[in-house]
Formats: sequence, C-alpha cells, structure tokens
Amino acid sequence: NFACLDGECVGELSCIDEVCKPGPSFDPDDDDRTVLGGLVVPVVVDIIADESSWSQADGPTVEWTGEGTAIQVAVPADATPGDVITMRITAVRNTVEATFDYHITVLEPVFEDLLVAITDPEELGTSVGLDFDDNGNMWVSSSEGFLSRFSTDGAFFSRYDLADVGGIRWGRLYFPEIDDDVDVLYAAQSSGSISAYNPNNDMFQVITDQLEDATPLGTIDVVLPDGGNLFMVDSAGGRILRYTEEDALTRVLTTSVVAPSVLAFGPDANVLYVGAPGQVFRVGLLQDGAVAEPEVYLDFGDPADPLEAVGGLSFDEGGNLWVGVPGTNSAHIAHYVASGASSVARSFTDVGAGLSSFASVRHGNGENGNSAVYWANGSDRTVARVETGLQGM
Repeated sequence: NFACLDGECVGELSCIDEVCKPGPSFDPDDDDRTVLGGLVVPVVVDIIADESSWSQADGPTVEWTGEGTAIQVAVPADATPGDVITMRITAVRNTVEATFDYHITVLEPVFEDLLVAITDPEELGTSVGLDFDDNGNMWVSSSEGFLSRFSTDGAFFSRYDLADVGGIRWGRLYFPEIDDDVDVLYAAQSSGSISAYNPNNDMFQVITDQLEDATPLGTIDVVLPDGGNLFMVDSAGGRILRYTEEDALTRVLTTSVVAPSVLAFGPDANVLYVGAPGQVFRVGLLQDGAVAEPEVYLDFGDPADPLEAVGGLSFDEGGNLWVGVPGTNSAHIAHYVASGASSVARSFTDVGAGLSSFASVRHGNGENGNSAVYWANGSDRTVARVETGLQGM
C-alpha cells in the first residue's frame, strides 16, 4: 500500500482513506461455457476478496448450489438454444466492490453419425462396444467377432479378430517382465473370459476365464478396469464379478442387483454404479472386499420390462450421468446427488434413423474431444455422437 496522489492510484488500485489498495480480483478456471440444456455446469472462479456472493444477472431462471469460489448451475432442460445465462459474483475487498460475469450459452443438440463413411462390413460389423485410447483413436467391438480401430476423424485404421467380443474398456495391466504398467484394451467375451490387447506387441492374452473355485465365469458382456483390478458382469447368471490383480483370482462380488447389464464409476470414491432394467443402482465397495446393500440411484422405468435394460453409463465433470437404453431408443440425463436417489433431468428419444440405440455410452478422449458423448448403434452398424459442452469424468 502507498499514499494516493491527488486522490488517484496507478493501475487497478483504488484510493481508500488516502491509501492505494487493491480491490477484488477474479480468475475463472474455465472460459465461458456452451452446454446442452438439462446439464449441471460446474462454475469455478478463484477470487481474492474479503467477502463474495453469487446471483443471476440474466437469462432463463436457473437453480444453483454451492458458494464461495465454486457453484453448480443447473441449466433448464427446456432452455432455448442460444439463450445466455449470466451468473454474477459480487465481491468486496478493502471496501472496494466489483463484479465478474460468467456466461453459459445453451447448446442445440445435434446428433450425428461418426462412421457414416464406413460401409465395408469387414471394417465395422454390428457394433456393441466402444472406447477411446489416449491418442483419441476410437475402438469399436463388433458382435461378428472383431475389433476395429478408427482415427479421430472416423477413418478406418485396422481390424483385430477376437471371438465373442462384447464390451471393451482401456485400462492398465502390470507386466512383471518389464516391472511396469502398460495401457491395454480389455475385452469381455460372452464365451466366458476377459482378454487384454497389448498394443506394444499387437497380441491378446487371457486375463481370467474362471472363478476361484475353477468354475466358469459365465456370459461376460461388460468389463470395467479399476487399476489392475477388473469388474465384470455375468449377464446370464445375474452376477457382478471382480478380478483382483494381487492374487489373480476372480470372485463373485454380488448377486443382489437383478439383471445387471453395465457398470461405471462416478464422482464418489469406492462406489460402483450398475445399470439394470428401468434402474441404476449405487453399490458401495467395502474395504474387506465385500459390497454394501445396493441402493436405487435412478428409477426411470419398469424393472420388469427387459426393453428398459441399461446399455451404457457415463458421468461428466458436472456429475451428470448419461444413461443409454437401447431397447427404448432413449438416453436419460440425471444430476449427481451424494446420497439418496436422483431423477431424470432430460431425455432424448428417437434422435434419428440409425442413431438411437444408445449402447455403450462413452465420453470421448484426446483429439476426439471428451465433451462429446458417443454410443454404439448395433442394429445400424455405426457410432453416433452429440456435443454436450462438458468433459467426461
């Protein structure tokens, strides 16, 4: 601090009681957003101030939670594309008051076919699973028994034969010969095993094909890596299984979820989200290797209707959960809640011919842009996407 000169100060300082003092400063973590209606948007503006408060200055009325530097703004599902929501933070420092405006523009949902140029069934079959490597390449599994790799612009790269392949996910696998972890593509095989493709040697290896008691794994449709451990679904047996890297054994984790179909991790630690007909469950993972009693996290349909089976789950940075339901050609968005049940904030149904199956829902990665949501459309042999404006978790 230094004395004012004729009541004036240099730069952004203000003259307070004849002394030049700084007022509030604002530093947003992100630029203004453009997002789909129905999503919760995290807004973080680092400030230096003695006190501050948030208000809405313009746009369609919104609800928000939080205070201080971080809030979560729920964009109305019925907001008109092009609407601009202005959130204003007012801060005071050294009695100097200033404001900062953060803008959220509502995005028009545009559903598009990413692989429209792929017509050769030897390059893309009946797509059932997809995931992205760290370079942004998209890998798609086809029920005809092969994997395909596509560039960030949807061009076909290569094909890898693997019988009975279903869900796929990138993860890490420890190799003792090099004493290091390597990025591998895990693949669930309905014949009863989990294999891993190692891009370093262009080979597959079986990770597990039986339980600890030497009985078969069952019909494995889904795999979810967790470090070197794996969670998987035996759909025919209604079981969720877990493979532990430490002892290289696979055990039954729970049979308490009726007709489980897909798995995902969310914003909370040690919690597994499980899709089932008409519902998504939250299952706590306990330190002793057991699980807590499953709780209904989202109830969106009829648990007795097999067409309501969940085909994909993916969380974004705002805690929004995308739920794909291939049997009803629908996708639902639910906002994250730390306890209790959430509800559907917005749904998309029959978004276009050949684009509405919503299976194996994923956020992108790398150059593909992880603010877009992608999904497989098995009946129409393609992959679709929609830009959301929020990055995947």
